[in-house]
Amino acid sequence: MKDNAGTDWQEPLDGSSRPGQNAGAHPRTPVSSLCFNTTFAALTDHQPLPWQVRLFNRFLEGDIPSACDLPTGLGKTAVIPIWLIALAETSSAPQLPRRLIYIVNRRTVVDQATDIAKQLYERLSTAEQLQDDAVRENLFRMRQALGRLCALSSDILVAISTLRGELADNQEWKTDPARPAMIIGTIDMIGSKLLFSGYGDGRYGRTHHAGLTGQDALIVLDEVHLTPAFAELLSSVAKEQQKLEGDRAIQVLELSATARRSDYNAITLTPEDESNEIVQTRLNAKKQLRFS
Repeated sequence: MKDNAGTDWQEPLDGSSRPGQNAGAHPRTPVSSLCFNTTFAALTDHQPLPWQVRLFNRFLEGDIPSACDLPTGLGKTAVIPIWLIALAETSSAPQLPRRLIYIVNRRTVVDQATDIAKQLYERLSTAEQLQDDAVRENLFRMRQALGRLCALSSDILVAISTLRGELADNQEWKTDPARPAMIIGTIDMIGSKLLFSGYGDGRYGRTHHAGLTGQDALIVLDEVHLTPAFAELLSSVAKEQQKLEGDRAIQVLELSATARRSDYNAITLTPEDESNEIVQTRLNAKKQLRFS
């Protein structure tokens, strides 16, 4: 998928049905990046920025960058819906991890990211209420594609769990290891599980949770410039796994407005981004301080 004109077409959001559903309800048809733009807008209420389209295209190819090094205000948390759309798009031949684990060191941002994940699920769940036939069809096919990845029959096609102190785990991410999942939490809660030391976990729980967080997972570390030690730990774990586990090893995507090093295989601003009206507005926004 390269442009809105349809050059270099990709396969569509999978039209395959779950057991008991009508397999012919949503035939496979070519889609271009215009389909991504429409689906992204339906899920988020925003048109994608150029860098977000580039990230989606890389996800389709199984090419996960090391970082998104972008200024504040340019929608880095959109990694969540971009991953979900790309996962559905490639469900017939999965190239992306089935679990996205979003880590940030501030509880407020954890709650904000959880709200984004919940909105995505709500939009998918209520697609039949949309008036636009094309958008409704895209979301129907996306739901079928995500359901195709699940091992257990369930009304929950995407698990959403928040792991942070003083908040009970809803357990959704544990029940079906094959189900796509969005797991959002703080460094201490998720890092401890990755290292077989999950808070409140028994002997079985520690190994179970380490397996789920440490395999088939895209770990997104937000505000990485604030937690360099944990970033190095994730990088070390990923390198060791790649020696032994191959394509099921964790993959790490760092988000930051302040890059710590210059050797990233990173998503950065390009002239296309800088000429975008929305990007220009956000980059040139005036900051004011008022005393009352």
